Amino acid sequence: MKTSSRSSPLRQALLALASMLSLPAARGADAPVPIRVMVIATYESGKDRGDAPGELQYWAERQDLGQAIPVPGVDHPLLTNGKGLYAMVSGTSSRCAVQIMALAADPRFDLTRTYFVVSGIGGGFPRVMSLGSAVWVQRVVDGNPAFEIDSREIPADWPIGLVAIGATKPGQGSANVDSVPPAGVSDDSSGGIGTVAFRLNPSLVEWAYGLTKDVGIPDSDALRAFGRRFGGYPVALKPPFVLMGDSIGSDRFFHGEIMARWAEDWDRLYTRGAGRLAISDCEDAGACLAFQRLARMGKVDFSRLLVLRTACNFTVPPAGVTAAGSLFGDTISDSSGVAYLPALEADYRVGSVVVLELLRGWDHYRDHVP
Repeated sequence: MKTSSRSSPLRQALLALASMLSLPAARGADAPVPIRVMVIATYESGKDRGDAPGELQYWAERQDLGQAIPVPGVDHPLLTNGKGLYAMVSGTSSRCAVQIMALAADPRFDLTRTYFVVSGIGGGFPRVMSLGSAVWVQRVVDGNPAFEIDSREIPADWPIGLVAIGATKPGQGSANVDSVPPAGVSDDSSGGIGTVAFRLNPSLVEWAYGLTKDVGIPDSDALRAFGRRFGGYPVALKPPFVLMGDSIGSDRFFHGEIMARWAEDWDRLYTRGAGRLAISDCEDAGACLAFQRLARMGKVDFSRLLVLRTACNFTVPPAGVTAAGSLFGDTISDSSGVAYLPALEADYRVGSVVVLELLRGWDHYRDHVP
């Protein structure tokens, strides 16, 4: 089948890297360095310090990540403070999986007990969260594998032209992987596409949420004013807060009410209604695919993976604005101007509580996952 992901460039790259990872380390090599906590940012805008920040910069500045370690296959050097905390830039879209696999291929590092925290911004669903809010992700749903018909050719009774693999119309789905255990190494082979919904370790996610649910996230007049443009969504009017929910990862930057309903329906299909979709992004599914593969190989522990996302914009336009007018007009740029820095701030404030607790209690957390 032409659309089979068995032949996708991403999966081919993952399989090639998996072959490299299976090779034994060179004899006489120094013992690999055990990494305690790895923060994964998906991009950095410019320099690591002192200019307009991306997802890495606050971590680099505030945790004094001053040591740079080049890694073959990883575009940006690893950063560390020499105290157990490391940070990497994975790159954007599902292709981030390739750089995560490249990190694991480096024999200098032992990742078997590493806690990974994917730390980034995304597009919030205003039914569930407000701008600047932070969500600890319970399930990551892959929005990429699908049948697709152009919107100009879909049947009149179809709400959208995207159909789940194994189904024949929107709203149906034969694949379900909500039963993936916390170890995250099981797979659903329906349609030959593998896992679509990755369930992160529930106890670890709930532990992280419990530590951070009362963390203060800065509010502002600008955030409140922008939220009022979404009066049809009561939650969008709330001050920023911490929650638990699902993310949907797709290489497409989708926007608008119809696409938002598709994403919510996708989450419902692949979690059998157990999920609550909170935020969209472009990387989480690729990262989970890499970690699932690495866990099968004994390179990482999938149950030590956390994903934290904060809302820098909404997935839908405000009342009276079209999807195109919102995406390519002023709404997305306005929300980015208003919520971009607050979302990065929230990401660091919330994420650092968990990261620092893992480092402080390493003697316990090394062998006991919360």
